[in-house]
Amino acid sequence: MKKSSERGLTPVRGDQASRNARRPAVSANENPYTGNAYQGGSSEYYDAQQGYAGQNYTGQGYAGQGYNQPVEETDYFQTFEGEEDPLSGMAADYVAGRSLREPLSYSKEDESSMYGMSKTHKSSQAKGKNPLNKKQMAMLAGIIVLGIVAVVCGIMLFLPGGSISQSVKTDVLLEAGTPITLEAFFDRVPADAVFLTDVSGIDVSQPAVYQLKIGYGHNQVADVVLRIEDHTGPTGDPVPQELYLNWKMPEAKECVTNLFDLSGIAKIEYTEGTPKFTQAGTYQVSVSVTDVYGNTTMIPVPFNMIDDHTPPVIKGVKDLTLEGNPDQLDFMAGVTVTDDYDKEPTIVVDQSQVNYTKAGTYDLIYKAKDKAGNMSTVKCKLTINMPVEEDEAPSTGTTDNGTYYVGDGDPYGIAAGIVANLRRGSDVETARAIFNWVHDNLWFKLLWGTPDYEDAAYRGFTRHSGDCYVYYACCKMLLDEAGIPNMRVDRYPQYNGNIHYWLLVKLNGEWYHCDATEGYSDHPGIWFMCTDDEINDRYHQFNGSLYPARAGGSSEFLASPTPTPSATPSPSATPTGSPTPTPAGEVTATPTPETVTDTPTPTPETVTDTPTPTPVEDTPTPTPEDTPTDTPTPEPEEPTNTPVPEA
Repeated sequence: MKKSSERGLTPVRGDQASRNARRPAVSANENPYTGNAYQGGSSEYYDAQQGYAGQNYTGQGYAGQGYNQPVEETDYFQTFEGEEDPLSGMAADYVAGRSLREPLSYSKEDESSMYGMSKTHKSSQAKGKNPLNKKQMAMLAGIIVLGIVAVVCGIMLFLPGGSISQSVKTDVLLEAGTPITLEAFFDRVPADAVFLTDVSGIDVSQPAVYQLKIGYGHNQVADVVLRIEDHTGPTGDPVPQELYLNWKMPEAKECVTNLFDLSGIAKIEYTEGTPKFTQAGTYQVSVSVTDVYGNTTMIPVPFNMIDDHTPPVIKGVKDLTLEGNPDQLDFMAGVTVTDDYDKEPTIVVDQSQVNYTKAGTYDLIYKAKDKAGNMSTVKCKLTINMPVEEDEAPSTGTTDNGTYYVGDGDPYGIAAGIVANLRRGSDVETARAIFNWVHDNLWFKLLWGTPDYEDAAYRGFTRHSGDCYVYYACCKMLLDEAGIPNMRVDRYPQYNGNIHYWLLVKLNGEWYHCDATEGYSDHPGIWFMCTDDEINDRYHQFNGSLYPARAGGSSEFLASPTPTPSATPSPSATPTGSPTPTPAGEVTATPTPETVTDTPTPTPETVTDTPTPTPVEDTPTPTPEDTPTDTPTPEPEEPTNTPVPEA
């Protein structure tokens, strides 16, 4: 690029007269370079860094580096004014025969030689810094002041005893269950803040009002009030319900679980009263749980309501035949019951029309019921064949009428004669011989009437037939004669509606199960010295808590001392058929549960208003002490339905 001198631009230096003298000869007020009239007093200066002319200034001096620096009058540069700035490259005129429409670029040397340089600018360049104008100086001063203020505020903010850190809250509300910390009393906790009152003994789970002291800053002490209040409702989980339309609605407390509240639960109720449903479907039922301070949480519980009118389906029922012991009957073999909604419908067998002591054909009725109360029934036939007795009548000439009483006699005398031939070298061997004798000499026959111990034993010894009670009576009388401790066991629950009897016998210091009853096709021999596990079949279920601990371990047993059998009763001079009292040492029979009957159909509930629990009585709010001790024992504030902080 050509220097300014080569383009005919002569730098103007010195005073105004010198500059005017060196101007090219032109007409008055005419710019020799642009051809436009010259207007004095306006100057345009070239920005050496940006490559553009600065804004028009009057008496402002050199423009560069983004700011203006006043200069002396003698350092003003000669300027011209045209339609556009001749140094911006946008004027239509020419300078030294060259178009200025293209941007002009100048080096610092061009600028200095073309315009000259102010003394101040020269001095700034020499020192390696740029001059600042008044506005920028003011801005810089403002920034410095703001910085100083910020530093001072920061020091005051963090120094103990500073004006900001001294802002302590004198009345604080704390939700029950929240730990007591200094953060609750300060927006920003001073480094030296400390509780002067011992707060470790305060139970934050109980609403109350406390007066505390806090130390901070330069030996400053603040009296503050802490209010612990409970505004949080209980928490809990729903228990989904699946119900039938004709069922009674459950209580509200049955619909929620895992309830928790610091103050305790006061009442649980349906939010909108006990629900009533007329159509099947899934519903959301709100249950309200309220604590002792009146805070309530509503828990939505899903209700799946079922409208079921289809009874269960029974399959596999067939006619049955019985000869001998009815325990051999398995009424449920091959029988199934299913339902469209109920996964476990109940099924029972109605044997009320059957006489097990008499041969014949009887009706059995299978009844199944689902949870909705729908019932179905299926009938079948049960044929009973009675075996022919070898001795149809005893020596007395009477006939056997199928009862326990077959005549008067002395069963104890008969038992003594039998035991004399069965005694062995030990109680175990003697007991085994007794049970084998009874098993081998009696055959099973169902009897009717009320069982009597002496009558049953006499029948067994003379007629050699009878049911399980006769087998039990014969074994017991023989064991008593042999002096071996024993007690009766009753089957529980009943099987096929029938009870069964056997014995616990104490052998080698422990109690064992023994049973001589015959007539079981799947168990032709005797049960002798069996543990609970070994006799665990469908015939020998029992309530273990009614009997002493058995050999081999007992999950349930009678904790009281084992009853000792009484001495063998002496037979009466003239035995009669009247009932003989059971010996005191013998465990009485477990009451026979009633035969299962049909489950009653659930009755729809008559909806009534849910009773409102009695509110907890309010007690006076404790008054904070005027001068708290170092370790106060605050009196909890008694709850109210809506706790109100002290004024």
